[in-house]
Amino acid sequence: MRSLLGRGARTVASEAMHVVRRLVPGRPGTARVIYYHRIDDEQHRSCVAPRAFAEQMAFLRGEGFNVMPLAAMRAHLDEHRPFPERTVVVTFDDGFADNYDAAFPILARHDVPATIFLAAGFIGGDDLPVLRDRSGIRPMTWEQVREMARHGVAFGAHTLTHRSLTTLSPDDLRQEIEGSRDLVAERVGAPVETFCYPRGHFDERVNQATRDAGFRIAVTTQPGCVTPDTHPFSLRRTFVARDDSLHDFARKLDGSFDLLHAARQRLGGGAPAPSYD
Repeated sequence: MRSLLGRGARTVASEAMHVVRRLVPGRPGTARVIYYHRIDDEQHRSCVAPRAFAEQMAFLRGEGFNVMPLAAMRAHLDEHRPFPERTVVVTFDDGFADNYDAAFPILARHDVPATIFLAAGFIGGDDLPVLRDRSGIRPMTWEQVREMARHGVAFGAHTLTHRSLTTLSPDDLRQEIEGSRDLVAERVGAPVETFCYPRGHFDERVNQATRDAGFRIAVTTQPGCVTPDTHPFSLRRTFVARDDSLHDFARKLDGSFDLLHAARQRLGGGAPAPSYD
């Protein structure tokens, strides 16, 4: 969408949606799951600068958001119980080394719980080749993963090799899902309850395989909020990008960017959205 809408038009569109949401409030009792990839000063859309990330985490705490661990959402979903007002969940995809170097100290400083989904087969190696237009980026080591886990960071599975699950044979599908579950659990020393679909690609078959593997929650890249009636294996999330100002971040939290994100996915042939909600 950034290639179609200039910065000014994007801001106008999000502000218009903010006004609409104030006039016609959305459903109460919803939560918003936000997600990051890298926390780094590199000029790449998937890299949020450490200074900006620190401002965002301070904003969550300073503005009184209820920052909830991802796994804690399942009880609300099982009981169709409304989430506390202004509930936000923080997640990271893939397991880049800068999640340890830059994000971890900031999360600890602001006492923000977070879940990091690991492309487990690459952890501890020299490269985490999961971004479409970038390679040569270091993943975390398992020692760093364990240190973060000891300090309250949760870890979920993101397959072994970040393959699009909807294209795999039944055996390969099972290996990517269950293999990542087992590897992360073994290295962290704790059960793995949460899963993230690579590139957001999932369908009914993938959804069932994830449930069969014993996960309790799975997240997508579909934009929007999580309602008390959302299917636990199709949680929507909101992407935080490098060029988001703190004002943009606040607008993403209130849903003002949801339609823009949905339009961008449709125009770009984004991830499918099975109707589990």
